[in-house]
Amino acid sequence: MSELDFRKQLLINEFKSMSKGKNKDEILPLMLAISSKAKQAGISFTKEDMLLIIDQVKDELSEQEKKILPELLLLMEHR
Repeated sequence: MSELDFRKQLLINEFKSMSKGKNKDEILPLMLAISSKAKQAGISFTKEDMLLIIDQVKDELSEQEKKILPELLLLMEHR
């Protein structure tokens, strides 16, 4: 595993830990915060990375939040 992959995994693990027990209103802002933290560290997540993260929390999301996921992914790709 490369150092970048290791750092990505640390951020993903941090997200998973921080998202446990959070309500649906806190999940998406948390995703954005982790994304910003990654960007500051020079780490960029691929669409596949983001899909993996979303897959891990999608059961916690409301139907409305699930509907905006494609838009969120598009925004995150352009950050």
